[in-house]
Amino acid sequence: MSFWNWFGSGKLKECEEKAQREPENPQCHFELGTEYERRGQYPQAIEAFQQTLKLSPRSAETHFNLGVLYETTQNGRQAIFHMVQAGNLFSERNDVENKDKARKKLKAYYKKFDFQPGDNPPAP
Repeated sequence: MSFWNWFGSGKLKECEEKAQREPENPQCHFELGTEYERRGQYPQAIEAFQQTLKLSPRSAETHFNLGVLYETTQNGRQAIFHMVQAGNLFSERNDVENKDKARKKLKAYYKKFDFQPGDNPPAP
């Protein structure tokens, strides 16, 4: 096992343990989702980010990450839904840079998944 694999497995274990110790802390679940995503463990990442949203439903960053993950796993409706949510939440807090990133991804998702902006993907 290389150093980086060993180091990464330690980080994952640390995040899992922290989320178990602090199940009501959305940041713990967000960090766990980020670690799963980094490792390419997309179903686990989606689950961790969904838990984050249960605890912090207005997290623009979580919606953004879910949009990216759902696009990666070819779930266009969910990708679009979460990217719309992310863009709206970034806009509400006047985060122009991240709102623009979300809107660019959203435009690409509409094209990739053959949706029109007027199409409303169902909520998860």
